[in-house]
Amino acid sequence: MNDKNNNEPDERKDYMRDSTDNMDHPPERKEGLEEPNVKEMPKIKIGIAIFVVIVLIILAIGIGFDLFGLMD
Repeated sequence: MNDKNNNEPDERKDYMRDSTDNMDHPPERKEGLEEPNVKEMPKIKIGIAIFVVIVLIILAIGIGFDLFGLMD
């Protein structure tokens, strides 16, 4: 039982004090993954893209089920 380090509580307090002091100031250089800079599309471009996809789906279904009379 005498082998226990008596300085441990003090070291723990110092560590916690250092940790909480650094929390107020974020690091200048970020480490790890960061969010990429993404330019958002304007709403009109999103609407056009959705419209084009819907038209292509309708065409694919129409040709697949021979709704246009192309497969004679």
